[in-house]
Amino acid sequence: MEKVSTELAKLGVTFEANNPVTLLMPDPKTGKISAEVLDEKVLSAIIEFDVKIERLKEALETVKKISTGVGTVFSLGVISRVNDDGTIPTLAIAREAGFCPSENVKVNVG
Repeated sequence: MEKVSTELAKLGVTFEANNPVTLLMPDPKTGKISAEVLDEKVLSAIIEFDVKIERLKEALETVKKISTGVGTVFSLGVISRVNDDGTIPTLAIAREAGFCPSENVKVNVG
């Protein structure tokens, strides 16, 4: 987790304050996880963060680079609002970053 969170923190992302992983960060601006829990094993941990769309490609490229150096599997989800014309603005950015995003997505109405 810390490998991912510290690299993302360097990009200036905002970690979700109410996420349990963020609560393990003494200072979310660094992305570092408390030393007392670093050797713990977990079944699931979700790092949630906001990044401006202008920096999304950089964030995705960072995650892609990190993915080869972590000792586990993980999945990546990108959440965004849909444009008025029904297009999803993050799809093209994800493709530019070398991902193959699914266009069959969950849509929340309201």
